[in-house]
Amino acid sequence: MPQELWLNLPVKDLYKTKVFFSELGFEKLRDAPEMIGFKIGGVSVMMVTETQFEKFAQNKVNDTSKGSELLLSIGAPSKEYVDAMATKVEAVGGTVFSSPAAIQGWMYGFAFSDLDGHRWNYLYMDLDQMSQ
Repeated sequence: MPQELWLNLPVKDLYKTKVFFSELGFEKLRDAPEMIGFKIGGVSVMMVTETQFEKFAQNKVNDTSKGSELLLSIGAPSKEYVDAMATKVEAVGGTVFSSPAAIQGWMYGFAFSDLDGHRWNYLYMDLDQMSQ
């Protein structure tokens, strides 16, 4: 059996999370009473209720309003796709905290927080423009 990477993120409201990520167009993988999985950027991301997450992790959930545990990055096929996703994220209740913009001359992206404050960004990378 090949190894797989699953990211587990704690969420406050599983139903709202399900709607949010479904509206962004991510493929739903698993749906269980305490969790839902999505395929995001080729990785399985499990959204787990905070109570269940704390049981799995044997640790308390961080307060995402006071700090970030990580930044999840998703590759985008074009600048236009980045712009469209920024609009879509705001339309379904996410918070864009860094508007779409050029980055270092070879990337274009934006960053947002989901309903639970987890931080994400979309990046289009023009590798031909990347300086060596």
